[in-house]
Amino acid sequence: MVDTAHIPAARLITLAEPDARVLALVGRRQVEWDPISAVRIVVGRNAIACYVVLPMDVMCMVAVPAQVAPEAVEASVTVSLYSFVTGLEEALATNEVICFDIDSLPTATAPVGQGLTVAQLPPRDGWQMPIHGVSSDVMPLVKDAVDEFRQRSVGMSERQAAPIAEEIWSRSAWAGLPMRTLHAARRLRLLTDEPLRITASTSGPWKRLSTPRGQLFTYSAGIEARLGLHVVR
Repeated sequence: MVDTAHIPAARLITLAEPDARVLALVGRRQVEWDPISAVRIVVGRNAIACYVVLPMDVMCMVAVPAQVAPEAVEASVTVSLYSFVTGLEEALATNEVICFDIDSLPTATAPVGQGLTVAQLPPRDGWQMPIHGVSSDVMPLVKDAVDEFRQRSVGMSERQAAPIAEEIWSRSAWAGLPMRTLHAARRLRLLTDEPLRITASTSGPWKRLSTPRGQLFTYSAGIEARLGLHVVR
């Protein structure tokens, strides 16, 4: 992704080719959904996590193993998702070494509104009440919701159909998750017809769907509670 000769070895983050492909694949689906999305990259000791807020007010997190140099641990930056994904794809296409310095990435400002933002990340622990399921068992619920929306919104403009969409996607679905979470997971293909194990859990007003390919989060409290969220810097 970059000319590594100009980056101090103590700052480098290196991705294996299969892991870079995972990020590029999911990232490309997110870009196709919302081209101006921002991604927050958080660096751990042996992995990086990429957080993106989707148009349906759902946050997606995909984490992959990484070789992380000491000075890069605990770094965090918000950048253009399009630029980051394009850089991954170009490196993969030319068989370049997939490594970068997080500080060398051009920063971006994530939109701030009443909904989720990558400035406010879900808690790392404290998740309770895990409910286990199978992806293929949940998929029919999502397909039925999509079919209902299409039938009820025939001939409507996007603005006219918005209240119907909000009604359907706000419904409580499998394991108490909002239907919007399951729909977003299906659209990103984190939820499929395969018999993969999935888990739903809760931490205060946060709800999480965990799949083998990534996690999705929603924040269920009202705006008053949102204003009290801790901003992670």
